[in-house]
Amino acid sequence: MKFILKPKPPYDFTLHPKFFGFHKPVPEVYENGVWKRALRLESGKVVPLRVRMLGSVDEPRLEANVLNEVDRKERSEIKSKLSWIFSTESDLKELYAFMDRDPVLRSVKHRLYGLRPFNYSTVFEGVVKSIVQQQISLIVSMYMTSRLVERFGDAVKVEKNYFFEFPSPSALANATTNELKACGLSRQKATYIKNFSEKVAKGEFNPEALSNCSSEEIVAALTRFKGIGRWTAELVIVTSTGKEALPADDLGARRAISKFFLGGKLISGDELRKFSEKWRKFKGMVTYYLICAERLD
Repeated sequence: MKFILKPKPPYDFTLHPKFFGFHKPVPEVYENGVWKRALRLESGKVVPLRVRMLGSVDEPRLEANVLNEVDRKERSEIKSKLSWIFSTESDLKELYAFMDRDPVLRSVKHRLYGLRPFNYSTVFEGVVKSIVQQQISLIVSMYMTSRLVERFGDAVKVEKNYFFEFPSPSALANATTNELKACGLSRQKATYIKNFSEKVAKGEFNPEALSNCSSEEIVAALTRFKGIGRWTAELVIVTSTGKEALPADDLGARRAISKFFLGGKLISGDELRKFSEKWRKFKGMVTYYLICAERLD
């Protein structure tokens, strides 16, 4: 079954994977213009699908190809999930009007016209991935995430291809620390992920409810867990909840802003928080654009 999503223009489906895509399942894979993964529905059913862009940046359309039979309710749920993942309803007009006031940001906007962040499917996925990313490069974290996905995630085979869904809370809760370490994680990270997953699997904490909270409420809720500090919580906010936040201690963010505005002199997280105040509610998106622009060079 196929259906069409119509993102608000401008929209360039190819840009985010250019900077954050990976050749192994994390669980999504972007290859030759096609994004693919499996999605777990509320019923527990895991559905494989492919998505590609049709049309143009100013008249965008996304074609979703669902590779299992689904009913009308499931189709509606898949459509809603994909709209969330691909940020199809967000509007760049206000952001672009703000960026046009600054010559540096205006230039970045032109170079990355239509760029949208892709969101993680669930907040749980965002928390686990953010823990994995602590104190290591993005590429290294993707290798580790891929091992977690392939070992503990759900896999659906369609002809000769596998489509993966991110591991469920129960799958990671039931894994041993040594099994998680075998995916490349340190003992500490393995313990943090296992303990968090146990709380979620037992129903003692619902990370998906965080999407209804303010950014500060999300930070407060997540930092109660051992192994989750402010940087990790802020990364969860920007990748998994649609709320505004800036992970100011992130090296990539500090490096990008230093390059474009401070002649390459690396600033601290506290200095970045102060510097970004002038971007007000746009500071998260502006930083995202600058991080991507820094990777173009």
